[in-house]
Amino acid sequence: MTEQDSAQNTAEHIDRLLDAIDLVKENRRAEARHLLRELIQENTNFEDAWLWMSVAVDSIDQSSICLDNVLRVNPKNAEAASALYRITIPEIEMEKRRSQLRFYRDFALGALWLVIGFILFTAVAGLVSLTT
Repeated sequence: MTEQDSAQNTAEHIDRLLDAIDLVKENRRAEARHLLRELIQENTNFEDAWLWMSVAVDSIDQSSICLDNVLRVNPKNAEAASALYRITIPEIEMEKRRSQLRFYRDFALGALWLVIGFILFTAVAGLVSLTT
């Protein structure tokens, strides 16, 4: 492949990426995904294609995977790191809340067993004092 072929190939990729970006902006995300998927299959290290794919996909999990790929290609991509952080904030908050709820659940179960033990001890002690 000559340098001219490589430049023409790169220009074609950029044109197709710009077409996909226009599709995303027009809310024609399924078409954009198809085009971006082709670009990514041709070059798995196409950072901008991964970044725009993160916008075109339907779920947060898929966006997260795309953003991870952007960061795999370029660990210093602040835009991808920031977007990934914003996506994971609710997940982090939910895990903190779950942790708090587990603590209260475990505390309540421990207290319940103490109360049951006390009631049984009192009942047994009462029966022993009646028989003596």
